[in-house]
Amino acid sequence: MLTTNSSSRDPLKALFFAHIEQQDSDSLQSKIKVIQQFIRELEELECNTENQSNFLHWASIASGFSGCLALTGAAILNPLLGLFVASSAMSSAAVVIGGSYLRHQNVSEVVKKLKRYRIALNSSTPKNWAILWHLSGSELFLDSLWDASKGNINHKGQLLRNDGRDSLTVAIDYASERMGISRNDLLGQAQLIVSANPTNIHTQPTLIQSNNPIGSAIAHGATQNHHQTALNILDALVLPANDKVLGGCAIIAAPGAGKTTFLGTAWGRLKAKYGDKFQSLAVVVKKSDIPFFKKFATTAIGVKENPVFAALSIIKFIDSGMNEGRITRVFLDDFLTMNLMFDNALKGVWIDSVSYAISDKKELGCEPLAGYFNAKLNEAWLAGREYNLCLWVSSHSSNLDALPFCGSPGSRSVGDLIFLAKNGKREFIELALSNAFLVSSSKKRSELKVFLDGMDSGTEPLILANHNNWVMGIVPNSIHAEYQTYREHFGEQKTLIQQNDQRQQLERMLELPSAERVKTLNLSMTASTILEIIKSGNPPVKFDAIRKSRKWGEQTPITSTVKAGISELISLELIDGDNEIGYTAIV
Repeated sequence: MLTTNSSSRDPLKALFFAHIEQQDSDSLQSKIKVIQQFIRELEELECNTENQSNFLHWASIASGFSGCLALTGAAILNPLLGLFVASSAMSSAAVVIGGSYLRHQNVSEVVKKLKRYRIALNSSTPKNWAILWHLSGSELFLDSLWDASKGNINHKGQLLRNDGRDSLTVAIDYASERMGISRNDLLGQAQLIVSANPTNIHTQPTLIQSNNPIGSAIAHGATQNHHQTALNILDALVLPANDKVLGGCAIIAAPGAGKTTFLGTAWGRLKAKYGDKFQSLAVVVKKSDIPFFKKFATTAIGVKENPVFAALSIIKFIDSGMNEGRITRVFLDDFLTMNLMFDNALKGVWIDSVSYAISDKKELGCEPLAGYFNAKLNEAWLAGREYNLCLWVSSHSSNLDALPFCGSPGSRSVGDLIFLAKNGKREFIELALSNAFLVSSSKKRSELKVFLDGMDSGTEPLILANHNNWVMGIVPNSIHAEYQTYREHFGEQKTLIQQNDQRQQLERMLELPSAERVKTLNLSMTASTILEIIKSGNPPVKFDAIRKSRKWGEQTPITSTVKAGISELISLELIDGDNEIGYTAIV
């Protein structure tokens, strides 16, 4: 009889040791089969206990899992019947864990714990887990699994951690630390085991992964882990953020390849890691895209409706990022389309670089807005890293020369260049590999073309990047799942902030006299903002002070809009005055 301490922190050890008691688990091959069977048994246990309300205490569970299912299915209905059925199951397995006494426990509590292990084990191949088990021993392997099962389960049933590491990486880190060796030493031992134990059980590439800044990985034979390559490219946009060493990023993607998902995941990691210290501006072409980007950006604006205002906002944001000591990112979506709008709208417009005043004619101290705007983009791309500011741009064209700040080889080397395409659009990446001005080494281009020809990414995007002298990989579906989690999380935060703002506005209205409250509730948004500006200022408040007030946020209204709002307030007898003397709220 195998007895396991019932005070252990959860049921995994009891189940696992019971499962392997009557099985051969000495060789790597046998360990692979054991883990495959163990995962299936966990899935079956999870399925069979889904609708139950009570569960036998884990210290009384028999091995082979047939006993587990008998106990969970019968003991709840009749303890005596449960003991009889369980005894039959256990006699066939000849193993009992602890005593054969019953304790009542909510099914969901135990199943939730086991579900985490099942998700963690399914996140990589049985062979990878078997290698780790083979190297660390059963006790340490199970302890590392406990650490690897931590995290939040998203809507797709995947484990996500704030540090972005996958379950296998967490287990490797835990095991290597407990063994008193480095991660790379453990990975080196894994490679020796792989070389000595070739197997054809799995059709997909397998490896013991290592999710770190330098992308250490031990591959199966000569097979490259294309998923890990993509994860390393993503990590490079995030991990060194606090050290001010990151350059800009230009992501060139075929339509539908997932550029927003890839950069949005990096964006989400930065926001989760640094909180309010991370400030971001998302600039999009269409106004209809603004609500989407507002879910994860500090500020989101559109270009199409007012290109001059958008250019001015970008300039101000870059300047503030270089002065405030924060981690700052500017994202320009679909830049080539956006740049055409800027070219047409900024002609003949002048700017005072000190006051940011805009004029349609040349004045003393002013310079062309178009030239000044492009100079700011160049400054952000080339020197932004000194201030922890990065310019991220996306484009659907593989023509890098169209991006004014990465037209030369020198400027391209400053930032990350990333190409994305789905399997059916791989010619998008083939064009990049044919560009000698992009990948200068003919040998490297040939190597990458061989990699591309041998890759079948299915529905997952292909990725090419100048990371570590040009690499190619496949973006795993886990990136999309992680991105969706960030969208939901930060979207909920934004909604909560908006609800708080609305509640505060309602509370202010309830403090007003009844007659004034009725008038205020019927105000337009413009008139409501003007009234708030006048009430918070020193009366009389001048027209220019109203129009330039910070309460408008990033979008300062034009003169006619402000005049219409003032007229509305005067007609409702909420304010009095004129443009010359200023305006005062009527008490």
